[in-house]
Amino acid sequence: MIMKKRFEAQVSNNHSNNHNQGRSPFWVKSSGQSNAASEEKAFAVFQSDILIPEQFLATYQRTFRLDPEKVLMLAVLQDAVTCFQENISTTCKRKRVLYQEAEEWFLAEDKSYLFSFENICEALGFDVSYLRRGLLRWKNRAVEKQSSQPITRAAG
Repeated sequence: MIMKKRFEAQVSNNHSNNHNQGRSPFWVKSSGQSNAASEEKAFAVFQSDILIPEQFLATYQRTFRLDPEKVLMLAVLQDAVTCFQENISTTCKRKRVLYQEAEEWFLAEDKSYLFSFENICEALGFDVSYLRRGLLRWKNRAVEKQSSQPITRAAG
């Protein structure tokens, strides 16, 4: 027959007299009245939140809306950055032209046409000079990295 032992908190008489003055350890439920406020807080964790679907989905949506024109401007800027960064070390003539055109577009200080780099940055609220410096800093690092790599040639 297997006997189950009962575990109870035991506090020595000396310890309880000196420190606790008759209180039982914190892990033992007191025999007195339960603290209703603390129990309510504990059970609140398991209660469901009451949200309508719009409130729930709003946490996953952007907090700002862009006009269709600004969405287009952002797409143009993104495409230019992609052409600039992905084609910096290409040997393909067509891709090299994409890189050069993107770089010229970034460096141009022309505001005469709507989709110039400066007009797009201004419309989207970006600091033109900060973005331009960042792109040039990226280019310098990419060129340094490229020049520090050993040149390998295919045997043939």
